[in-house]
Amino acid sequence: MFANKKSLLALSVASALTLTGCFSDDDNNVVVEPPVTPTDPVVVAPTTPDALSLVVNGSVVDTVNTNVITTAKISFLENGAATENLVDANGAVLAASIDTTDGAFVFTNKEGATLTSVTATVSAEGYISKSFIMDLTGASGVVPVQLALTSADDPAVVADTVSETVAGGTTDKEIKATVEKGKAGAEVKIPADTVLRDAAGNAITGTQVSLNVSSADTSSNVAGAIIPEGLNAGSTTTVAQPVGVANVVMTDDQGNKIKSFSQDIEITVAIPASTVLSTGETVKTGDKLKLASHNEDTGKWTNETNEVTVGAQTGDTFAGSFMTDHLTFFAANDVAAICANTITLTTTGDDVPASGLFAVIQSPKRSETVRITGNSTALSLSGVAATENATVTVRDGNGNQWGTTTGNICGTTEVALSNPVTFVAESFAVTATCANDTNVSAPLGGAVVSYALANKAPAVALETTAGTYALPNIVEGTTATYTVNVIPRGVVVADGATTSFTITPDGTDETGDVRVTCETSTTGAN
Repeated sequence: MFANKKSLLALSVASALTLTGCFSDDDNNVVVEPPVTPTDPVVVAPTTPDALSLVVNGSVVDTVNTNVITTAKISFLENGAATENLVDANGAVLAASIDTTDGAFVFTNKEGATLTSVTATVSAEGYISKSFIMDLTGASGVVPVQLALTSADDPAVVADTVSETVAGGTTDKEIKATVEKGKAGAEVKIPADTVLRDAAGNAITGTQVSLNVSSADTSSNVAGAIIPEGLNAGSTTTVAQPVGVANVVMTDDQGNKIKSFSQDIEITVAIPASTVLSTGETVKTGDKLKLASHNEDTGKWTNETNEVTVGAQTGDTFAGSFMTDHLTFFAANDVAAICANTITLTTTGDDVPASGLFAVIQSPKRSETVRITGNSTALSLSGVAATENATVTVRDGNGNQWGTTTGNICGTTEVALSNPVTFVAESFAVTATCANDTNVSAPLGGAVVSYALANKAPAVALETTAGTYALPNIVEGTTATYTVNVIPRGVVVADGATTSFTITPDGTDETGDVRVTCETSTTGAN
C-alpha cells in the first residue's frame, strides 16, 4: 500500500514538470490560457440575396375596365404539358395550376431552365376562359403581363348551361343546348345512346352532366377577345380567320370533364351574314369553311380534317354546321394571305414613360396586349392577314388611355400619345427587423416589391440600392392610396408580420418594416 502511494506521488510530480515545460518560454515564464466562458446567444442581422434577374409580373384583368379579376384559376403549360420550369419568388416550383386571391401572380425561371414560351389558360367565374401565350424569349428584368378576360355578360357574348341526368356514362335521350343573341350563337346536339368519355377515354362515373356553350359575334372585336391565342402560330403563307366560334365545356357531377364521345355529335355556329371572305365574296349557303379546335388542357390548336358547311340564313346570320367526336373551343375559319410586312407600332406626341405602356390590339380575329417601352416597337403578333384591320389602343397599367387608332395593321401603325395623368416618383425603403431582437435590423434587399391602386394591376418596383425600391409613374393627386406588397426573399417572415403597406402618391419617399425571425450565434471569449 505504501509503495502504491509513492508511485502515484512520483507520477504527479512528473506530470507537473511536463506541463510546466509545455507552457514555458525562453525565460521560463509560465503563460496559462484562461478557460473559455460561453456567452449568451447573439441575434444575427439577416442577409438577403441579390435581386432576381427575371420577374414575370402578371395580372388577370377585365377587358373593358382593366380592373383586376381577383379570383381566377391559371394553368401554366409548356409544350402542351404542365410546366415544371417555373418557380415563385423564393424558388419553390410553381404549381401547374394556381388560384389567385388578388388576380396577380409572380414567377421566374427555375435555375438552369431557359424559358421561351409559356401558355397560361385562365378562367374566372362570370368570364369566358381563354389561353394566352407569353413570349419570354430573351426576357430579363421585370416583364409586366396582363391577361384580359371577357365578361359573359358582354352584349356581344352569349352563354348558357343545360343539365341532364345520365346512367352508366351513357345518354338515354338527346342532350341539346342552344344559345343565340344578335349575331352570336351556337348549338350542340348529343344523340341518345352516346357514351360520354373523360380525357383518358373512360366512360364518366357521374350521373348528372352540365353542358355549357358560349359564342360571340364574329363581326365584333369581342370575338377576338375570347379566341384562344396561338391559332396561327408558325403560319408562313396563309392564316386562319375565324368567322364563327363556339366554346363547349361538359362536366359531370364528379368533376370529370367530358372530352370525347362514342359517336359524332353535331355543332352549329352562327356566322354573320355580313361576313366577307378572302375571295371578296360575302358568305352564302353552301360555302365550305376550315375547322380548327383548341384544347385548353394542352394549350394547342389542331386543324381538323372535316369542314364546316354553311347552311340556311336566319335573320342576320348563317348556320355553319359540322360533326365531331370531341369537345373544346371550335373556330370555323376563312383562309387569307398572311401579312408579309414587319408589324411595327410607332408613337408620336408624349413620350412613352420609362416603365412602359401597353398596346392593346383588337379585331374580330384577335385581342392581344403587348408591352411597349419606346416610340418604335416591333409587335410580336402571329397570324396577321394582309388585309386585317384592327383598333390599336395605347394605355398605361391602370387602364388610362394615351391614344388610339384604327386601320390596317399589316406594316407600320402610328399612334399619337397624350399623357392623361400626372406622374410622380417615390422610393420605398424596406427594413428587415429581427422579431427576436428589434435592435437588430438590415435593409431588406432582393425582395419582390409591387405597388398598385385599388382594383388595378400591380407594377413591380426596381431595387436601386440595398433595400430601397423605386416607385416610378404613380399617379399624383389620386384620392385613393397605393398598396405596396413585399415578397421577402432569403429570410423567414415572423408569424403575423406585415408585408403589405399603404402609401400616399405625393412624391414623398416612404418606408416599411418587415419583422423576420433571425438566427442566433453563440461565441466564446478569447
